[in-house]
Amino acid sequence: MILSYVKSGLFSLLLLGFLPFSAVCTAQEVVDFRLPDLQGRLQDIAQYRGKWLVVNFWATWCGPCVAEIPELNAFQTRRKQQANVIGIAFEKTPVDQIRRFVQEFNITYPILLIGEEPLVPLEPLKGLPSTFLLSPRGEYLHAHVGPVTAGQLEQLLDQFAGDSSN
Repeated sequence: MILSYVKSGLFSLLLLGFLPFSAVCTAQEVVDFRLPDLQGRLQDIAQYRGKWLVVNFWATWCGPCVAEIPELNAFQTRRKQQANVIGIAFEKTPVDQIRRFVQEFNITYPILLIGEEPLVPLEPLKGLPSTFLLSPRGEYLHAHVGPVTAGQLEQLLDQFAGDSSN
C-alpha cells in the first residue's frame, strides 16, 4: 500500500525531490486564511500565532511528500514548545481517503484541506512538497520546495529565531 502511494506521483515530481529550492521572503507579509480540517471545521491560521509555524503543502500521490512525513512528525515532536506544523492537502481527493492516509502514515500534526482560492502569498506553488516558515506574528519568512528534513527545519527555526526582528 505504501509503495503504491509513492509510485503513483513519483515520476512527475521526482525531479523536485532531487532539486530542492529555498527562498527567503524579503517582504514580511502576514499570512491569513481559513481552511477546513478533516472533520469539516474551519480552522483559522491565526490560532497558531505566538509560535513559529511550518506550513507544508503535500498530496497523497506525491512520493517526496510521503517521504518527508516522518521528518515533519519528528520536528513537531522535538520543537513543540516553539513551533507547530500544519499540513495542507493540496488535492481534491475525497476527505475519507485523506483521513485513512493520515492514519496509515501516523501524521501527528493537523491536516487542513485546500480551498478554492489561492492562499496568497504562499500560492501559487512552485511544486510539491512546498514548505513555508511563518513567524510567531504570522509573517511569511521562508519557502522551500522539495522534501525537507527535521534538521533543515530546526536550522531554519534557529536562524530566524536568532534574528530579533522576527
